[in-house]
Amino acid sequence: MQFEPYLGKQLTRAIKANTTRFERQIVAEKHIISVHTLNTVISGERKITDFNEPALTDIIKLAIRNANNNGKTLADYYQQKEAAVATSLNNH
Repeated sequence: MQFEPYLGKQLTRAIKANTTRFERQIVAEKHIISVHTLNTVISGERKITDFNEPALTDIIKLAIRNANNNGKTLADYYQQKEAAVATSLNNH
């Protein structure tokens, strides 16, 4: 996969919504990085590098798999979030 230097907010929300803390811990351990590093890359606080990219790729694949197991795609998740934000803005 080819990434921008930081993850976007939508992808960050989708990863967090479709993976558990435990799953992120397992992926971090598999790639010999700290869960803190993985979480800060996911949240966009740290750049994507050659070192953390394999863990990020695995967590994105896991988020997609988990979303699909729940009958959704990440695109469905994006649309749902965008609709919720629009509704929230309209109600204020």
